[in-house]
Amino acid sequence: MQISRRKLLLGVGAAGVLASGASALVPMVRRDGKFIVTKSRALPVDGTSGELPKEADAVIIGGGIQGVLTAINLAERGMSVTLFEKGAIAGEQSGRAYSQVISYKTSPEIFPLHHYSKKLWRGMNEKIGADTSYRTQGRVEVPSSEEDLARSIDWIISARETAGFGTPLNTRIIGGNELTKRLANAKTPWKIAGFEEDSGSVDPETGVPVLAQYAKKIGVKIFTHCAVRGIETAGGKVSGVVTERGSVKAPSVVLAGGIWSRLFMGNLGVDIPTLNVYLSQQRVSGAPGAPRGNVHLPNGIHFREQADGTYAVAPRIFTSSIVKDSFLLGSQFSHLLGGGELPLKFKLGEDLFNSFNIATQWGLDEVTPFETHRIATATQNNEHLDGVFERMKAEFPVFKNSEIVERWGAVVSPTADELPIISEVEKYPGLVINTATIWGMSEGPASSEVTADILTGKTPIIDPAPFSLSRFNS
Repeated sequence: MQISRRKLLLGVGAAGVLASGASALVPMVRRDGKFIVTKSRALPVDGTSGELPKEADAVIIGGGIQGVLTAINLAERGMSVTLFEKGAIAGEQSGRAYSQVISYKTSPEIFPLHHYSKKLWRGMNEKIGADTSYRTQGRVEVPSSEEDLARSIDWIISARETAGFGTPLNTRIIGGNELTKRLANAKTPWKIAGFEEDSGSVDPETGVPVLAQYAKKIGVKIFTHCAVRGIETAGGKVSGVVTERGSVKAPSVVLAGGIWSRLFMGNLGVDIPTLNVYLSQQRVSGAPGAPRGNVHLPNGIHFREQADGTYAVAPRIFTSSIVKDSFLLGSQFSHLLGGGELPLKFKLGEDLFNSFNIATQWGLDEVTPFETHRIATATQNNEHLDGVFERMKAEFPVFKNSEIVERWGAVVSPTADELPIISEVEKYPGLVINTATIWGMSEGPASSEVTADILTGKTPIIDPAPFSLSRFNS
């Protein structure tokens, strides 16, 4: 997918939408999707028992894909690592993602993260001696227009030259019988498509929990249901963290807090300019004769086969709930307005009121929002989910008897330039941030290795300059 996720548009049109009058407000108020405290859908991971350690070489804040893989990277380098998760491992976005592992048509800045991560994912199950659910399965993307096809061809030519990591680009344009087989039993006679042969997928409810079990096996201490309230400093550097259960001394800390990173850093006086966007996901039962692997069609059909034979089906429609940050950050995101490939709808409702009631400042001896929101996400939009499922069954009649297995909502929190933040924090030496990704599974292995490189003073395998926090100062 083109990293034109700028087509998300985020919450930056809040002021304009509000100014448009009652005709715009009525559907916005009725629209599904709101931020709620909920339960995890990921496989459970028991936390480390007993008292907190007095000290560690490194502390990781956040038990999603970025936090768990960063912990593994550091532990494999001989460091003692303690990870704190306010709720459950992969309880939020890492257990709710669409979870394709792709690099196709990504931007020059993002491509190295994705291309290298695909290589790491292919060896992951063997490395940890367990099945994360990762499968290399191939992905077909039919272009939406002649212009899109031309851009796709240009991207393939360019990416072949920059692939690197000892792994050539395995993406090409296909048609004829090969495409027909890839899109088995489709009603539309599709003529041409991009085919990313080495793309894959990870079932989100499985991947990170299995990785967390491996982390524990190699010595990482994982404390779940234990929020970090803030950090401590000594001599102008990070000296540890304060959790709801006490303090742990550590000269190095990684924040991998996902949608909560902005709030955590805000309490430290550091701005992380991200905005939350809601989306909906579902799983449906498989069908004999259905296409295998990962499919992206221009008529709004997006699905991938899971390891258990069910299919993850995503409508790729995003909701920006108007909240306090919509007004605070609107000017930074205003260049993303204007529409595009991925539809965005605004939501006006109780989220706006609730956003003014979430504490943005607290003392280290006070209960934080992380403790009142152990596991939180957006509710799903059933209208969007019904729509994509009906389109899928119309295009591929073999799915006509498929049934909905599960539905859920999700939240991502991107930056205005759609790049993650993988960066040291100048104000707090010893603190590294790994957050703001909207491609968690596709970036996780590489971004966590880069994070570990930064933390340990090693030259990063991928230049982290595009992901630096300092880019927001200019």
